[in-house]
Amino acid sequence: MSVVGWVLIETEVGRARAVAEAVAAIRYPGLQVLAADTVTGPHDVIARFEAADLDTFNSAMESTVEAIPGVEHTVTCMAFHAG
Repeated sequence: MSVVGWVLIETEVGRARAVAEAVAAIRYPGLQVLAADTVTGPHDVIARFEAADLDTFNSAMESTVEAIPGVEHTVTCMAFHAG
């Protein structure tokens, strides 16, 4: 069963666009980038991902998103479907 999650990203000043572009370009086995947008508010980039499973999601975040130059902090929100 696949999992979907949003990652809220805080970046270094002036790096939001470059980080969003790097997130959109991520290629990782079992992971699909559904969206990567710069936004206003307390976070600079919001990205949505779908992964084959939770382990794949977590591994991908650690080795890709968190390694992008300019990323200062991330918050992950997993989606759980009711019903």
